[in-house]
Amino acid sequence: MIKKILHAMPGPLAALALFIANHSAQAVETGLSIYPKGLTAFMSGVLPPQEGFYLNDIYYYFSGSAGREVRDGIAEFGVNTTLNADFLQAMFVTDWHFLGATFAYGGLVDYAWANLDAQFETRIGGLGLSANNNAIGDSILQPAILGWHDGDLNWNLGMNVYIPTGAYQTRQLNIGRNVWGFMPQFGFTYFDPQTGWDVSSTLVFVAMTNNTATNYQSGDILQLDWGIGKHFGEGGAWEAGLTGNIVQQVGADSGAGARLGPFKAESLGVGPGISYMTKIGSTPTSFAAQWERDFDAHNTFKGDVVVASATFVF
Repeated sequence: MIKKILHAMPGPLAALALFIANHSAQAVETGLSIYPKGLTAFMSGVLPPQEGFYLNDIYYYFSGSAGREVRDGIAEFGVNTTLNADFLQAMFVTDWHFLGATFAYGGLVDYAWANLDAQFETRIGGLGLSANNNAIGDSILQPAILGWHDGDLNWNLGMNVYIPTGAYQTRQLNIGRNVWGFMPQFGFTYFDPQTGWDVSSTLVFVAMTNNTATNYQSGDILQLDWGIGKHFGEGGAWEAGLTGNIVQQVGADSGAGARLGPFKAESLGVGPGISYMTKIGSTPTSFAAQWERDFDAHNTFKGDVVVASATFVF
């Protein structure tokens, strides 16, 4: 179904519409990408041209189920998982310019709470498993972000490096993933200030190293977050519309730990989103929230994503 939708899209949209993961077999180790789907939406192609320090606090919630997945080299079945995470993102927009682009850099750290219920097979039959954990998670370094602006068009290029800062031990529910990741991204926004319409998307390519503890090599993934909204209210401070995510795994899983074979994840999620820009004292501030429900998913978790964020400019 996902591939039919992508082929039916116009060329530019089809190129953007390859993305992250959701439902009943397993794709990439633990069944979820290291890049959280649904993390961006409205105005995501705009890199602010004003020099400054941008602090973004993001609450991220995912709850879903999968028919099966692999964790710690063991195939688990009938899996239900819930993830709550708080991401703190810092970005420095500089007065430097390169190839006509504004230059910025930053990073992201998180603290997460995870719960999992599953079944797994042993020589004496099936056993139930219930686990939970909370800890500092892995981090994302953004050493270079380049942003361009031309009339109503805005776009940016960024390099994200996923760093395994979270603790990892086999035979437990881990917050860390024990892999490095390389995740270049392209963001695009068409925004017409006269009509208030915003069409935005962020395409991320996710490549991971081998998990040496389990000898599991997850396949590469393309992920797309998108948003279509309209600004309204005084000064266009409000924006509301639809947001969504598309996940498409393009590389097969491999290694001795890939117990379920070379499954490839794909999923589609969509839901409502809203944002609001204001000032707290003299500090420019924006708030955003979205809820995206997976309506089609294969070889990964199928569920709901809720994201709420607050951004402060200093």
